[in-house]
Amino acid sequence: MKKILLLLLLVPAFLFAENVKPKPSKIERVTVYLEGASIERTATVMVIPGANELLFDNLSPDIEESSIQISGLEKASILALKFNIDYLDKKVLSEEYKAIEATIDALEIKKASLENTIYGFEEELKLLQKNQRINSDATDLSLQKVKETATYYRQRVTEIKNEIFELRLEIVTINEQFRDYGNELAKLADTKQEKRGEISVKIDAPVATSLTLKIKYKINNAGWFPFYDLRASNTSSPIDLSYKANIYQQSGTDWNDVQLVLSTGDPNTDNTKPELLPKYLNFTYGRRQPQYAVKNMSYKYNPTIRTVSGTVLDDSGVPLPGVNVIEQGTSNGTQTDFEGNYTLHVNGGRELVYSYVGFESTQMPIHSSLMNVSLNEDQAVLQEVVVTGSSRARGSRDPFDVNRLLAGKAAGVQILNSSGFSGANSTVRIRGMSSNSTSDLLYVIDGIPGSEYNFNKLNPDDISSVSVLKGASATSIYGSRGVNGVMLIATKGKTGSAGVSKETGLTAVRFEIDKKYTINSNAEITVVEIDKFALPATYQHYAAPELNENVFLTATIKDWEQYDLLQGEANIYFEGNYAGKTQLDPFATADSLNVSLGVDPGVVVKREKIDNFKSKSFFGGNRIIAKGYKIEVKNNKKTPVTLRLEDRIPISENKEIKIDDMEEGDANYNVKTGVLQWNLALPSNASSKKQFTYVVKYPKGKQINL
Repeated sequence: MKKILLLLLLVPAFLFAENVKPKPSKIERVTVYLEGASIERTATVMVIPGANELLFDNLSPDIEESSIQISGLEKASILALKFNIDYLDKKVLSEEYKAIEATIDALEIKKASLENTIYGFEEELKLLQKNQRINSDATDLSLQKVKETATYYRQRVTEIKNEIFELRLEIVTINEQFRDYGNELAKLADTKQEKRGEISVKIDAPVATSLTLKIKYKINNAGWFPFYDLRASNTSSPIDLSYKANIYQQSGTDWNDVQLVLSTGDPNTDNTKPELLPKYLNFTYGRRQPQYAVKNMSYKYNPTIRTVSGTVLDDSGVPLPGVNVIEQGTSNGTQTDFEGNYTLHVNGGRELVYSYVGFESTQMPIHSSLMNVSLNEDQAVLQEVVVTGSSRARGSRDPFDVNRLLAGKAAGVQILNSSGFSGANSTVRIRGMSSNSTSDLLYVIDGIPGSEYNFNKLNPDDISSVSVLKGASATSIYGSRGVNGVMLIATKGKTGSAGVSKETGLTAVRFEIDKKYTINSNAEITVVEIDKFALPATYQHYAAPELNENVFLTATIKDWEQYDLLQGEANIYFEGNYAGKTQLDPFATADSLNVSLGVDPGVVVKREKIDNFKSKSFFGGNRIIAKGYKIEVKNNKKTPVTLRLEDRIPISENKEIKIDDMEEGDANYNVKTGVLQWNLALPSNASSKKQFTYVVKYPKGKQINL
């Protein structure tokens, strides 16, 4: 009885659901983040007075329900909103996918026909063999008849076997085609095509009208990553940089002819401000796991990477052998060799985990085919080391220069400088406000409230207009935050040479792509050129023969901050030839960006050990080891080169190990790092020789990592 009652209660709901006809909607605009994307759909619907049920189907099953926003309601209001997964609905397949499926079906039919033909020939062979045994029992056959019969059998069997051989070769070709078309189908296939998302909305409309709704939501299985082409024709020309975006999406829904916006933001970042509470010390029992800060991870997942190589070092730069490198969530992994190097073929994972006894494990997104990692020691006691990299904030300028420019743009703004020198502290004051209100001035940049710190990060050349609000005008809009005055700053949008408009915000850069694109939900990558520009560069050769016997050509780029570059791989083209790949990592540099342009075989370096320049090997209770090296560099090019040559003398970390009798020659020696540096200017066909020596003393019976 209960089951019947429940069924009767559910029947009206089913009937009502079937009566709701899905409304067509179209994706008009997509904002693609480094990870994730924001989708904007439009739909035109007719509503009647009162409650209206609206259903939008054939959507991505990857939608975050909490991110759904609907606008364009006019006087109507939303009563309920829900996101569902329909496992019975299927994604509409693309024409390309259908064509490949049809080709595969035709190949299957052809393969079956060939196999049937082979089966027929094999049956004929069996029949011939059976008939041969029957004829052999006959006694009235003449010798001539036997010869004719044998000739027939031989010819026919040969023909059949040749036919079977040819047919099987054709089947081998078809199987290869199966593999190729299957791989292409896998690229176009989507794991989410077996289920579809749908948004159901219940709205209350006061009158019958037509509404153009904008439906906005976020998905996760999409993103973009940068890629660069670096071209230099010679060492006296600038570097031509092509800034490209590789876009991917596997949301389950194709983006057909949409307006694209690329954002350097990442909505998946934890934006919760940390709260620093008092830290109390007390005695503990056993080992206590120290607490570490959340890392600033600028690297993002790159789905095109299939093989990752790199070197794992400790925090002092020494290679670590035997480090476990595991693709997260799988058993696929490897270990570093004696030199700390590793290579791993990845199988679609998003992150690698590096672990080693005595060191903290590190987890990194698979962002590049070359991933070098440093591991920190895992302290057994409460020791915390905070390492910070200091660099000038991107786009930052001298505050006095910015404020002076502001004074020229906004009436009623007074700039006071304490010393008159550039870079000295300056005070922004709005005339008519109290003198103690300067520190609480509210800055609103492109409609977003901020602080003077946000304002000082702006490039003065990016400011298009400045206006001032004070008194009731300020507090009526911004409340108590505007009580001391409001500075309204509007920035310029920049247009790149590739048909892309760039807008710099407070936390991210947005690239508006002028051309519309179609990006299908599959494993393929769509490449969009963001910008092109020539970068003034200083070229220099570099060699560290202890580590690598090649000489590398490098380029140093100044003022790189203005280009809004991200970490990524770059193809290098030098003097018209492809020179390989390099890493472009603006997060690891400050005032200049150093790019390796590859090995230059025209400059040769050779490092040799100097033998027997010290005779003593023992003195008292100490062992004495004398080390010496000579380095020769030759420029075989027809043009002069400048070369930075580096080597090193070890540094003792134990008072029982002493480094004595150092002779650095004319090298610049860094006492803290032990690095020797020579800056050489080599004319064409010229060479230079350098050498250095040192002595290591340590107790007998002990070993050191020399």
